[in-house]
Amino acid sequence: MDSEIKYVPVKNHGHPGTFKYNWFYYRSAIRAVLRPHRLHFKHPRYGRDDNFYYLESTWKRWHRLYNVPLTVNVPFTVYSYSASVGMMAILKDLGVNFRHLLHLKSEIKINQIMEPNFKYSIHYSFEEALRIKKDKAAIVGTTKVIRNGVTYMEVKDHFVIKNVPEKYLAILKNDTSNQFKGITRFIPEELENPVIHELFIKENYARDYGRASGDKNIVHTTKFTSTIFGFGRPFIQGLCTANLIMSRLCMDGFIPEFFSIVFCRPVYLENKVTLKYTNTEYYLTDKKGHVLCFGKLMLKNITSRSIEEGESA
Repeated sequence: MDSEIKYVPVKNHGHPGTFKYNWFYYRSAIRAVLRPHRLHFKHPRYGRDDNFYYLESTWKRWHRLYNVPLTVNVPFTVYSYSASVGMMAILKDLGVNFRHLLHLKSEIKINQIMEPNFKYSIHYSFEEALRIKKDKAAIVGTTKVIRNGVTYMEVKDHFVIKNVPEKYLAILKNDTSNQFKGITRFIPEELENPVIHELFIKENYARDYGRASGDKNIVHTTKFTSTIFGFGRPFIQGLCTANLIMSRLCMDGFIPEFFSIVFCRPVYLENKVTLKYTNTEYYLTDKKGHVLCFGKLMLKNITSRSIEEGESA
């Protein structure tokens, strides 16, 4: 029960556009890639931000980012900058160097879409770390968005930590579920009567998403920094991809009640991609047919349109 959990209060350092937030983010990020790498996991970590205020200007900014009319409701992950602050604090406590951290998967349960001009409480936790290979571990972070006792969204983020020293792996449980094995090597089966959209990943997506969400990781913004981190060119953030897909679903008249995303390959800037989806699953591919991400869906139809029509755009 949440009432029995001892949460550590966390300050969200203000909106991502403020100097205070930017100072915190870049200072923390630089320290996170320079610190010695370890995984000191002996007990669960919990945090809570009780002062997340969803501004109307933020609501409008996210709609502009994805070119969504204000009349269309989308379950944007606007809470993410608060969750990022909390997760960064917990990962600092664990000793994880961010160069060895990979975001593998997100699962989003949407009970209600967040409304602007209200204050929310953001709860986040890392409850378990598992050994998955001789030098790798996995951790699952959970984020809950709550207002007046109602959970609006619940998100599980799966991370893989590479190059973990043996002395830290030795105290972890082995993953017996195999949930982290091979999921990025996805070969799509042909979907039956899917909706198909050709999308263009604009040059400004990574930069503008960073300004809106607070995820200003420099690996996404310039060719120079992406090359330093082992990528040939900039690519959009994982949750930027998730929000892009959810935006398209909502503009088609479907509200996701559950949305998962598994990240397979980078979604590069200035690139055409293809989204194919049914009412239960989707995948995104590049022009060569490589799967960039995929996931499961549970959609609520808010129009009279049938998804089986297989409409393309």
